[in-house]
Amino acid sequence: MDETTESPTPAQAQELLAKAQWIGATSINAASWPVAMVFTSLAILGSMLMIGMQIVSHTGYGAPLLATAVGIWGAATACIWPMFQTSTKAGYTRRFLTSLIAYFFLYSVALVVGASLFRDGNIWFYVSAAVVLAGVGLAAAFRELRA
Repeated sequence: MDETTESPTPAQAQELLAKAQWIGATSINAASWPVAMVFTSLAILGSMLMIGMQIVSHTGYGAPLLATAVGIWGAATACIWPMFQTSTKAGYTRRFLTSLIAYFFLYSVALVVGASLFRDGNIWFYVSAAVVLAGVGLAAAFRELRA
């Protein structure tokens, strides 16, 4: 710093600005993991549910209970994990909500179609639904990590 004015020299100011920018970028870059975990968890829960629906619909009991339990855990996961996030990247709210709405829309469609058209089970439908739900959840997680 300049001794007479006690302000930083241009080179020191530039160095301080670069350090502040690095600190800001580091804190925001670390902000995406909770959202990625939300969608990874939803991918796991949704795909497990679809396989579970095949199992319980084939045996004839428990499908509504299983769907309700996984839905409650999925909603809890979607609401709780982001609370751990202290800073967010630009566009977070829009990305999160569009991904969450898309995921739960597909989840609801899979449940309704499975429960109405395949009451006795259909392994190809439930495996396909599991793959789609896992894919959408993981795509949303990677979308947030890349943002």
